[in-house]
Amino acid sequence: MNLNKEVLQSFIHNPFPYLEQFSQGNNVQWVHLFNTSGWLVTGYKEVETVLKDGRFMKEIRNLLPPDQIFTPPAHLMPAVMTVRNMMLFKDAPDHTRLRSLVTKAFTPRMVEKLRPTIKSLASYLMEQRRGKEQHEIIHDFAYLLPVMVIAELIGVEKEDRDQFRIWSEAFIKFIDFNTTAEEWEAAAPHVEEANNYFRELIKKRRLEPANDLLSGLITAEEAGDKLTEQEIISTCLLLLIAGHETTVNLITNGYYQLLKHQDQYEKVREDRSLLSNLVEETLRYDPPVLLTSRWVGEDMNLFGVEMEKAQMAFVVLGAANRDPAVVERPHEFDIIRSTIKHLSFASGPHFCLGAPLARLEAEIAFETLLDHFHQPELMEEPTRRANVAFRGFETLKVKAEVKI
Repeated sequence: MNLNKEVLQSFIHNPFPYLEQFSQGNNVQWVHLFNTSGWLVTGYKEVETVLKDGRFMKEIRNLLPPDQIFTPPAHLMPAVMTVRNMMLFKDAPDHTRLRSLVTKAFTPRMVEKLRPTIKSLASYLMEQRRGKEQHEIIHDFAYLLPVMVIAELIGVEKEDRDQFRIWSEAFIKFIDFNTTAEEWEAAAPHVEEANNYFRELIKKRRLEPANDLLSGLITAEEAGDKLTEQEIISTCLLLLIAGHETTVNLITNGYYQLLKHQDQYEKVREDRSLLSNLVEETLRYDPPVLLTSRWVGEDMNLFGVEMEKAQMAFVVLGAANRDPAVVERPHEFDIIRSTIKHLSFASGPHFCLGAPLARLEAEIAFETLLDHFHQPELMEEPTRRANVAFRGFETLKVKAEVKI
């Protein structure tokens, strides 16, 4: 079944009915989506298996001879190589090596040390809303909070943060399933601009190291690790983009669901012990990332179907989260579930490094909004961003009195 242009916007708005229709009751189904054929993997057990199985790979270059692989035009290659060098798109052993260098920055213990800083930043942003009654949650709060945190963690200059949104949107165009050739052309210069920015920042940190992640990656390289300058740049860009883009979606998706489910809003407003559940249920019900992909690494029989080497698998995290085999009332948003299972941070070797940080930022963001936005109301029904893999809004406009 093909997802044509006529239903694409509807899919972006609410993909779950389409995913059920595509799979036709089979959690592993051959489909044609986004001008590409592949295996649609939707069940919780099946998605988790694919994410953990080392026979499913990220790099198609490891599976096919060069003459069978699409090569982008030469002028796009600098941007393409920046993306390819991100550990998100690498297999072992390169992925293992890159991941080990940044894991220490995202341990739950180290992230917890950021709690006072994040709370202070959230309070500062809310103070800026004092006296205003209309708010655009993304521009005024949800984007600024995680971008401030990740910029400080990496060591990016404060005055340069405004560029992050442009770079992030360009990067996402390079990895979304529905990007056109024209969009690639438009996005490439921004990816290259980000690449050049970090190249210059690396030069500064070599001369004057600081207590930040970028300096740590440079030190690791110079201590004998085979981390190249391009790998450092790509790793920083990945952390910068993944460290705020998905968290923006998590915050805005969750707050939107609260405003659409007033009973849930009242429950968490009265009982802040439910904040953690709110974060997890948002991740399950309205995840920041709907789907990812893998390449079949070898011929195999899995879940009763014959898969061939170099075929694509659409791994739908959002559908796995709503699998009735593991979730009661899967299509209901309910923050008081006793057990909330989801795969929104993936699983296996590519489990999200920033998961503890995203959870903490979202929890503090929700608490801050609940504390200071009095009787919030949606000013209009928001529009989803025109992106298949990432689920977020263009804007989220709210009317509320701010109480400090």
